[in-house]
Amino acid sequence: MKLQTVTLAAAAAACLALAAPAAADGLSHLPLLTDVAPDAVAISPHVPQMGAHWAEPANLPLGPIYCVIDGRVVCVEYMFLARELAAGTDWTGIVAGMQTPPLTRIDMEYKPDGVGPFQEPLYQLHLYFADSEVLAAH
Repeated sequence: MKLQTVTLAAAAAACLALAAPAAADGLSHLPLLTDVAPDAVAISPHVPQMGAHWAEPANLPLGPIYCVIDGRVVCVEYMFLARELAAGTDWTGIVAGMQTPPLTRIDMEYKPDGVGPFQEPLYQLHLYFADSEVLAAH
């Protein structure tokens, strides 16, 4: 009986040891960009706590725009032009372009000078799938 207990404990410890590195990085559970949007192109370099931004050009400026760290999608971003928001535009049926992991947080930011090639006021909505601490470490 004691041998069986030791064997089970050793097996459990081995399983935890194998699982720990994958879980420790905080990203391994997230989808790979190559699986989600194989035709996406880089539209920004690495941005701290977001990663590089990737999108299919035909989907811009709205998105989805994929924030990618180590090949994994850590968030999905959408951009809403302020003039369209002010005009009362509805955005319904927006697609994520992927089966989304559970959300860790949602941020919406106003960019009065726009971003990248979109040099007009806009709002950015970020749906995050990775914890802030994990993003800060990358």
